[in-house]
Amino acid sequence: MIRGFDPSPVRGLAALRRLAVVSPEPERCELCAAAVPEQHQHLVDPESRHLLCACDACAILFDHSVSTRYRRIPRDIRTLPDFEIDGALWNSLAIPIGLVFFFRSSVSNSVLAVYPSPGGPTETIVEEELWKALASLNGDIASLSEDVEALLVNRIAGVRDYLIVPIDECYKLTGVIRRHWSGISGGDEVWEQIRSFFEGLKGRARPAWGTSHA
Repeated sequence: MIRGFDPSPVRGLAALRRLAVVSPEPERCELCAAAVPEQHQHLVDPESRHLLCACDACAILFDHSVSTRYRRIPRDIRTLPDFEIDGALWNSLAIPIGLVFFFRSSVSNSVLAVYPSPGGPTETIVEEELWKALASLNGDIASLSEDVEALLVNRIAGVRDYLIVPIDECYKLTGVIRRHWSGISGGDEVWEQIRSFFEGLKGRARPAWGTSHA
């Protein structure tokens, strides 16, 4: 079960809570209360970034919706096997850790970068020109659906994983990090959990169709 999150005291930071709650009760749609399977649809409120579990019948009502409170989160995961962010562009993004996800918020009309830190997830606005430079490298990145899709990047310890994922997968990853992070550097366990999480994503992914120009 994925639940929503409460705002952080830090301006602009959405701190996620209860992202992977195990419950003996059957999962239910949070709109109609119908039972849903373990793998089910999610909706997001772009204003609060609150996530809701939804049955297929309710979720389809919000497919590609931009005029209602909730938006349906897609389920496809796409790898970018020929994609690369070169060192100069990466340094210009000023992300202090090699693990981050980027998405465009329709509420702020800006691209946000969210990455882990000892104090919890940190959120920053990406300069529009820098985002355009990054998005110009691949058509799938340029066409990310706002609020519901993200570019997820893992450059930890020489890894180069770039995926386009549903935003709820990013929130799941944030929950993994919150549960397992220890000390200043995170500790060995959290990095093993992150490695396992990415392996799971790649096992469910298909290659993106967009053209890379890296």
